[in-house]
Amino acid sequence: MTKKERFIEFVNEIMDAAMVDTWDDVTKEDWKDAFDFFEELKNNKAKSSREMTENGLKVLSWMQENLESMNNVFTSKEIAEGLFTSGRSVSGSMRKLVSDGYVEKIGTNPVQYALTEKGMNYKFDN
Repeated sequence: MTKKERFIEFVNEIMDAAMVDTWDDVTKEDWKDAFDFFEELKNNKAKSSREMTENGLKVLSWMQENLESMNNVFTSKEIAEGLFTSGRSVSGSMRKLVSDGYVEKIGTNPVQYALTEKGMNYKFDN
């Protein structure tokens, strides 16, 4: 379970426990706004975790194509050079790929990444 998923589960439990009928009208409205926002947050999180950016797709595809030649050890710089793009844009995509479970950090200085089983098995829509 990711940190985000644990956070949502934790807040869900707190909010469920807070559902009481003893609030005055102002407090009820405040809580209703908070509950509504949290539901939107959960829905947006679930939606975004399934979606992959165009750049994320390019990075994941390049990593799959170069899996054997790179021995499943990649740096953002190597990926950027392979995609003819900036290291900064690759770094942003890597954060999302890591948080979504397609890639894992395996080293530091420089930061190195490896495809997870999920990343290796991702099928691209053609």
